[in-house]
Amino acid sequence: MTVLALVAAAFLFPTEAADVTELQAEDVETTVYFDYGSNTLGSAGLLLVREASETALAAGFTRANVMGHADRAGPADQNYETGMERAEAVALILIDAGFDADNVEVDSAGETEPAVFYEDERREPRNRRAVISFER
Repeated sequence: MTVLALVAAAFLFPTEAADVTELQAEDVETTVYFDYGSNTLGSAGLLLVREASETALAAGFTRANVMGHADRAGPADQNYETGMERAEAVALILIDAGFDADNVEVDSAGETEPAVFYEDERREPRNRRAVISFER
């Protein structure tokens, strides 16, 4: 085996796993996206939240905060509710993954904190999201 092949093998297949206890909150913060008007996670979103939960728990995080968001299409009060429904949907997965229900907080920013801002009520997929942050 050449030296280059050994280096590549070591890079691609490390023999020691990274110490997850050294992860910081920003290392495990996760954003999951939703379809327009939906609070249902697809299979990819579900997998993403479960993996984030497992990593966060292994790293010693015990609290999760979920902020739901919506784009500007539709009335502001409805968008607030949609954001809350998205946050609650994610919270259920976090609890199912092992977080204590009392340690999972949900809130909604509705349409007030867009990832991408437009003056009009454009449907923007990057604004239809829930952001999960973790605390020890």
